[in-house]
Amino acid sequence: MDRRRAVSMARLAGAYARHLARQAATRRQPRQDGVSAFLHLYGRDRITPLSEQDRSELPAHGLCVACGLCTFAAGRAGYLRADRLPSQLSRTLPELWTSRDLPYDEVDWAAGAEACPMGVPLPPMREFVRRRLEADGVAPPAPQVPPAVLPLTGPYGAG
Repeated sequence: MDRRRAVSMARLAGAYARHLARQAATRRQPRQDGVSAFLHLYGRDRITPLSEQDRSELPAHGLCVACGLCTFAAGRAGYLRADRLPSQLSRTLPELWTSRDLPYDEVDWAAGAEACPMGVPLPPMREFVRRRLEADGVAPPAPQVPPAVLPLTGPYGAG
């Protein structure tokens, strides 16, 4: 066997042994629950897990083709129109808190759903938005902490 090949094989064996040792060490540590790890990473940005009910309803939210017939049937309340519920308000869940002051109860969601040629379930979508606002909260998210600014020292800084 060539000397270079033998050295390469020894290095490979050492790297694999370190990998196995690290893997065995992490198995001994208790694993964090997946949902709590997810909430720890993404909860501050209001990216929260969906319930089974929400997950089963979401495919129907995408049926809207933005024809606008629901708006004629359901009317509008200021900015809020029936066609905005599937096209805007249930798309970006982390920013849903910004719609907290909209007059949801002044729109006739059932009449809009009845006029919809695609069968978009507007009343269940309204409940979905209500549940998400209750779960995630309606207050603005905490401001992001800017990274610490390190003082410049040495030949390029004032220090």
